[in-house]
Amino acid sequence: MQKTDELVLASVGNRFLANLIDYFLINIATMLIAYLVGIPIFNLDFQYLNSHPEALSELYTQLLMVLVPTSFFYRFFQESSRYQATLGKRILKLRVVRTTGEPLSYKDAFIRNAVKEISGYFYMVYIYGLFSRFHQCIHDVAARTYVVDNV
Repeated sequence: MQKTDELVLASVGNRFLANLIDYFLINIATMLIAYLVGIPIFNLDFQYLNSHPEALSELYTQLLMVLVPTSFFYRFFQESSRYQATLGKRILKLRVVRTTGEPLSYKDAFIRNAVKEISGYFYMVYIYGLFSRFHQCIHDVAARTYVVDNV
């Protein structure tokens, strides 16, 4: 465990890039799971969907019902693991720690990722991280976490 004053906060740019990598991986997993549970994502009839908005709405709802838990569990299990980071963060050599510098507990990871999933649908909350002294987004503040360079 590092002391709090030894932690090097991750830049907003690196956090953003790590999230892009994670979203790419989460979307691949979501498409695979959706396909396996029978959501017709690879043989869509776009003419039918354009003329039947209720069908498009139903498809969107089904995909969200796969995407949200996939995203949550992807982040929850990885950030509470010994790596303390998702694959995107690991690639960029970042990790998530408590504000004390300790690894996240399951409770910390749960709070962080539950708030992230909820607040992620209101994209403006991420702007908070741009102006936060410690580069914390709303989910970091809620769970009392930092994203740091893995020094």
